[in-house]
Amino acid sequence: MKNYYGLLIMLCLAYPATGQVQFVVESLPEATPAQDSIFITGTFNNWNTTDPKCLLRKQPNGQLAVILNFSEPVIEYKFTRGNWLKVETGADNQYIPNRTLINDGSTQAVYIQIQNWQDLGGARNFEYLAFYYFGIAVLSLILFVLSFRIFKKEISRQRIFASMHGLLALLYLGAVAYYVVNPIWQTHLNILGQILIFIWGPMAYLLIRTLAKNESLPVKWLYFAPTFFVVLIAGLRLMNLDILSFFSNYVIGLLTWGKLLVVGFGCVMTCIFLLKAIFDIEWKVKGRLHWFLRTIFLTHVVCLCLVFITLYFDAFEVFTHEPEEYKWFFVLFSFPVWVEIIALWKDPQFFKEKSQVFHIDRADELLSKLKRIMEKDKVYHEAELNVNRLAELMDTKPHILSKLLNEHFEQNFRDYVNSYRVQEFIDQAQVGKLEKLTYLGLAHEVGFNSKSTFNLAFKKNTNKSPREYFKSC
Repeated sequence: MKNYYGLLIMLCLAYPATGQVQFVVESLPEATPAQDSIFITGTFNNWNTTDPKCLLRKQPNGQLAVILNFSEPVIEYKFTRGNWLKVETGADNQYIPNRTLINDGSTQAVYIQIQNWQDLGGARNFEYLAFYYFGIAVLSLILFVLSFRIFKKEISRQRIFASMHGLLALLYLGAVAYYVVNPIWQTHLNILGQILIFIWGPMAYLLIRTLAKNESLPVKWLYFAPTFFVVLIAGLRLMNLDILSFFSNYVIGLLTWGKLLVVGFGCVMTCIFLLKAIFDIEWKVKGRLHWFLRTIFLTHVVCLCLVFITLYFDAFEVFTHEPEEYKWFFVLFSFPVWVEIIALWKDPQFFKEKSQVFHIDRADELLSKLKRIMEKDKVYHEAELNVNRLAELMDTKPHILSKLLNEHFEQNFRDYVNSYRVQEFIDQAQVGKLEKLTYLGLAHEVGFNSKSTFNLAFKKNTNKSPREYFKSC
């Protein structure tokens, strides 16, 4: 019986089982050149560093993998980028012993993290534009928060404006992360970033339209139907399903199916939404908002051209290695953010500018009513008087009253009302009213509700403080 077992062991050693092993590289050094091919080499191929059968290929989720069959019971191996000067090393660029695998004849997967390459010596590429991207992400977050104040009573416009700038913040934070993660995770970020391409078009259209037409715009979720499909595709790619393995295959040159189908189709969809904006919007906006909308539109057009040029370069291998494809796209796409920040810094009411030029009917009649209410009824004595209350007394709309004051008196509502209060204060003071009342007491009588408001309004109308004014009289 013992002889039988010994014979069986000898037969197993003489005829080792063939096992199938999938080697999966799930992490690479950050400085790994994108154009370099990575090979596995070992005892199974006489340490050939450029064996085409041992070339690792990119998977749907960005990892690199190769499947090999082995008959040897013990395998030693390493990874290189095509020659022994580019062999893998340790974290401190030190020599590492050969990796070892025991072949038990089963199908197995081995997951590897490559820490360094001998020729790179621990070098790390750093893109200083990452600081700029981070700054744009912060500015986008500021605009996101401000949107709740700018469009406080316009919920639809508020949601569109906030969503657009929230997406911009995510986009630029992702761009920052791209420069600090390893190449495998860079692919993951690319896959997730491609989802934003499908949100880009409808969000740009909704933003341009809601600002151009100065109206609340219902969001049609049909616009975002392709986005949900791409989210599903991205999830399946990150799960590394074999059904999507063709996404990593090349169509022509360096252009992959994934880039063609997702990036290409997403940009075509964005083109459609920009064309829809041209035909749906009459573009009658005037003033600074007019130029802001033109800036957004032209920036999107130029960015689309850059993406299509990148796809062309990939297809016809204009570059001998893969360039940093979207670097200047991100720089250009940040331009409208700067325009918004500067505009809001100079004028917090920038987006409140009316986009429609309208004629005031019965302007003479309204001016006559306004004069009677202010001079005879002296409605400005009401400390809580506001534009809605005055418009109600005149039997008109608040925005019409505001336009009337701007066009005929070149004043806003507050300055117009305060000018009456200041003039009556001066008239009352000159007839001796200040002998019985203090400055503040008389200010309250003519309609001011605080000392600071009175002082500011008085100086704005007379270029002097109350005491300076009456001393000079």
